[in-house]
Order: sequence, then C-alpha cells, then structure tokens
Amino acid sequence: MPALIDTGALELLRRRDRRVETLALQHYPPVICPHVAGEFLFGQLHARVSDRALAEVEAFLGSFESLPLSSATCEAYAKVRAKLKASGITLPDPDYWIAAHAIEARIPLVTTDRDFRHMPELSVHYISPAV
Repeated sequence: MPALIDTGALELLRRRDRRVETLALQHYPPVICPHVAGEFLFGQLHARVSDRALAEVEAFLGSFESLPLSSATCEAYAKVRAKLKASGITLPDPDYWIAAHAIEARIPLVTTDRDFRHMPELSVHYISPAV
C-alpha cells in the first residue's frame, strides 16, 4: 500500500534520510498530492534557490505520482475541518487538504508535522525533523 509523503518528510526524502526512505520502501510507491507539491515549491521559491536547483526540485516532484483532487477529497476536507473546528482545533489550511487526500485514498501519511495527531481517522507515521 502506498503512503502519502507530506512536505517536511518529502524534504527529508530528498536529502536521503534513511528513516523516510525505509517508510517509503515499506509503503511503495510513495505518493504526493497537489498541496504537498505546492508547499514544497513555495519553500524553494521563498528560499530563492537558483534556477538550476528549482529545475532539480521540479524533476524530483515529477518523479512521484500525485493523487488527484476530486469531489471526494473536497468532502473529506470539509468533514475533517468541521470536526476539528467543533473541537476548538484550528490548523493551517494545507494540513486539512493533505489529510483529506490520505483519508480519501485510505493510505497512511508520512509527516514531520505533529498537527496531524489531531485526526484520529488518519494513519500517521511521524518522523522527527531533527536527526
């Protein structure tokens, strides 16, 4: 069964972090979603990487299958966000979308972000960003 790789974990994977590589192999093939790709590209642009580095990042992102955004994803997003809001929990908007993709696809999420612990319907593999 594949796993959805979140933005922070994707950066660790790009850096060849063995912990993320091991999970990616256990849950082959690792996949991303449009929200992860957008966050990842934003981080690179915000860091003002060179054109060459940006081309390498785009090639790296292109090596992954990306889950499609569908009406079922939108429904999962709305349900997760409403449920957490009712519990008094507010997260960054991309987190809801990333979770919605994993929930819709019924696959685990590999992440460095502890915010996802608030989503009991989501199977999460947490990787500490610090090695």
